[in-house]
Amino acid sequence: MKTSTFKILCIVLLCSNILAAQNTDFLFFESRLQTLASKILSAETDSLKDEVNKLLIEDIEEVLLMKGSFQYNFESVDILSILASPDKKFKIFNWVVPKSDNNFEYYAYLQFYTKRKKNQFFIKLNDLSDSVYNEQSLVFSNGDWFGALYSDIIHTEFNKQDFYTLIGWDGNNSTSTKRIVEVMYLDENEEPVFGAPIIKMNDGTKNRMILEYSKKVSTNITYNSKEEYIVFDHLEPLEGAQKGMFEFYVPSLSFDGLTFKNGKWRFVEDVAIFNSKDQDMKQDRNIEQGLQRQ
Repeated sequence: MKTSTFKILCIVLLCSNILAAQNTDFLFFESRLQTLASKILSAETDSLKDEVNKLLIEDIEEVLLMKGSFQYNFESVDILSILASPDKKFKIFNWVVPKSDNNFEYYAYLQFYTKRKKNQFFIKLNDLSDSVYNEQSLVFSNGDWFGALYSDIIHTEFNKQDFYTLIGWDGNNSTSTKRIVEVMYLDENEEPVFGAPIIKMNDGTKNRMILEYSKKVSTNITYNSKEEYIVFDHLEPLEGAQKGMFEFYVPSLSFDGLTFKNGKWRFVEDVAIFNSKDQDMKQDRNIEQGLQRQ
């Protein structure tokens, strides 16, 4: 009896030591990821940013293959966006590299974990946002993606299909910024598809919603889980500006929204807003502050 108890104690101690060593490794990488992401924003030249970004990519790919990385929360990393889907199906590791010509390169990895097989793997996404037009009507697959920096994932389901709605930010260019509502789902091969014709706006059904507005102002877009609305600023052109000149679009004093009904996100005008702590948008704030320091 004493021998069995001793064996159990040894196993517990061994597991504790392994867990402690693993957490030490994660703390090391957690600090390193934060440092490298910060250096990307503060670097003075594009070539230096690219050098640091290569190091960040190498570290991200190493971390994504480490046992336990899917369960680790990386809570001290706030310059990268690291988000878990509400159903714990996948995680997103996501960041932006701002360039001197006022363009932005986006990077993202999807990390998956299957409980039954205890298997984890990742998919690297390829940003095509600078090379496509009519982006609200496009669908991306095979690892392609309309790049953005994400701050939230919303999980909905209809007819046994899971939809993951991503709330994103795009620095766009020197005159305008974009807010993005992107729908992602997994196809029959469990491969990610970005864009789905389930966003019903006043001017038609979209595969993704993009709000473009003046670089001189800021906007908010949040998900209120209690009211089940995505809420965002209503945008209007400044007096004298023509419709479609988005560098002159600014928030009004009203808010619009999207609500998920019968398998579609449906546009709603004049949504009442309530104070909500549901969404932490610190990645957006940190990125924008970093860009302002350049």
